[in-house]
Amino acid sequence: AIGFVVTFAGMVYFTWTAGCRVLVGVAIIAGILGYYVVWARLRAETGLGFSMFPLELEFVLNTPFGPSFYRLRETVTIMSLRWTYGQGFGTIYEVISGNALESYKIAAASGIDTRRLTRALIVGFLVTLPIGLFVILTGIYHYGWFGLDGLQAGWLGPQSVGDGGRIIWRVLYHPPGSDVNGLIAMVFGAVLAVVLGIMRLRFWWWPFHPVGYMAAMCWGLNWNWMPFLVGWGCKVLVVRYGGLRLYRTTVPVAIGFIVGDLLNQGIWALVALWTAGRL
Repeated sequence: AIGFVVTFAGMVYFTWTAGCRVLVGVAIIAGILGYYVVWARLRAETGLGFSMFPLELEFVLNTPFGPSFYRLRETVTIMSLRWTYGQGFGTIYEVISGNALESYKIAAASGIDTRRLTRALIVGFLVTLPIGLFVILTGIYHYGWFGLDGLQAGWLGPQSVGDGGRIIWRVLYHPPGSDVNGLIAMVFGAVLAVVLGIMRLRFWWWPFHPVGYMAAMCWGLNWNWMPFLVGWGCKVLVVRYGGLRLYRTTVPVAIGFIVGDLLNQGIWALVALWTAGRL
């Protein structure tokens, strides 16, 4: 708790030195951390690791008050931090909170000592941080900043900066007021998600999951709807006609498909590194 308070205050201080008012800085940091916590919960509870955030933080902050409510430095600070809250489909820091919470969930289910796991996570973070910085910086210097677009890394590089610049320009030259319709939509979505969650907890027959409501609004489901449909269909058939015994028998098969897919991606990543991208 002390560590959280100190680090949260440090991040708010960072926004204050960038020119933000204290309350605006608190809103920015709380919003970013809120995204991380929600995404981590979704990842640990449902395994839904691809979902992008339906609404990015700058729109959440601008909708109730309008962009004109914020000072110029506050607008620039919000947009300059897009790399921390971005789209949320495995390319920003939300993967750290998601993977950590998922690891603790696995440890709790299998009886692994969580203190040892915590130490392992800390060591892993300290080892991978300098390696990641080295890879990113050498890649930028080798291919050039705008050359990242051709490496499927453009969103975190020039594309993200370009998007941020366009949004800042639109706010400065066309400053709209508060978006009443947008605010109504946000409140309605939040209330509906809460209602779906309450119904799911109270009634076993309730078929609609709040995560499904959120995922349907996210980019990414247009790529993954067929695997979801096939997986759901297989599970329904197994449970209905084979019962719990057949379901438990087929769980290792499903895990095998998942591990095989990840192993396939890892092997081809190594091949690409070994052949310098020729294969």
